[in-house]
Amino acid sequence: MNQGELTDHFIARPQAFAWFLGAGASRMSGLPTATDIIWDLKRRFYCREENQDVSRQDMQLPAVTARIQSFMDSRGFPPLWADEEYSTYFEKIFGTDRERQSAYLRAILAEDKVRLTAGNRVMGALLSAALTRIVFTTNFDSVVERAVAEISGRSISAFHLEGSTAANQALSNEEWPIYCKLHGDFRYESVKNLSVDLAQQDAALAECLLTAAGRFGFIVAGYSGRDESVMNLFRLALARPNPFPHGLFWTGMRGAPVLPAVAELIEAAVAMGVRAAYVEVDTFDALMLRMWRNLPSRPPDLDAKVRKSLPAAVSIAVPSHGSMPPLLRLNAVPIAVLPRRALAVRPRQDIDWATLRSIQSEAESRILVTKAPNILCWGDPDACLSSEHLAQIAALISGARASSWG
Repeated sequence: MNQGELTDHFIARPQAFAWFLGAGASRMSGLPTATDIIWDLKRRFYCREENQDVSRQDMQLPAVTARIQSFMDSRGFPPLWADEEYSTYFEKIFGTDRERQSAYLRAILAEDKVRLTAGNRVMGALLSAALTRIVFTTNFDSVVERAVAEISGRSISAFHLEGSTAANQALSNEEWPIYCKLHGDFRYESVKNLSVDLAQQDAALAECLLTAAGRFGFIVAGYSGRDESVMNLFRLALARPNPFPHGLFWTGMRGAPVLPAVAELIEAAVAMGVRAAYVEVDTFDALMLRMWRNLPSRPPDLDAKVRKSLPAAVSIAVPSHGSMPPLLRLNAVPIAVLPRRALAVRPRQDIDWATLRSIQSEAESRILVTKAPNILCWGDPDACLSSEHLAQIAALISGARASSWG
């Protein structure tokens, strides 16, 4: 299924779907994802143990993250991308001190850091217009609450670990909209970060999700599926009568790897007769805007709040023809000479981001690369890469073929 087909399926009956949001739904709002938090905890632990001063800006450099990861590996920490990374680093930094955990989360998820994006505003509008009735999340932040307040001027109270028993009552009484934070709220001390906490979900909130899975279809957005206790909830939902009656659709960034647990869940759902699919999307914002724009009836007042800027007819005079080169200009540097030929590197197999970063590191950052079907390079080969170095890079990308330089 592609995102266009998912959009058609959703807009036909939006109230039939519950949403499950992960950190990816908040990342463009300026808030960190679970991966960002993991690296920040690694940085803090490394600085503490090695008496080093590494800033958050330094963590953008591959050489710095490689050095820190090598240190972690030497200390017996979980390997990179292991499922237990998150809880392990929380335990090493904060132990069982929930007050320190909460203070750390309050600092990195502070209200003044939130910048609502188009996708957040769409979610706020869907909840405000009763087009979406129930949302679950593993996030601690207040993005959804902020979105509802900005779009409609009303408030939405989240069910979280403190007062979780009321969630099932609200679902039974159809007190829409319902917003459940499975891992807690950063403004309270009862948040789930440690392995003992994440081993199982709160019983009341878990039951609320399982009940909802028997009444609604589910759309998962911004969530990778690394939390085993959450994935187990979805598996338990499949074992109940009439699971996901309107489908189970797991969205992920285009080209991003799909975790085995997610692929297995989708396969199991399909085998049980559930309409289920993994759907590649461009971004969370793009998906939400696509769905909002295609809704047949959007409340005009909410639509104005979602879109903020609307198309309008304009009349801009065409400037007179100039005669001075260059024809194309950049803000800082003029284009003096346009290249006529380029080096084309065509890999024989897919190259992941880690390999590309390794290639750039080998070249001491004298090249810029990105993922595409072909890699095109411009410049003077004598000035930037020796033939020996070029051969090394070609070897790194699995026997690539290269044309001549321009």
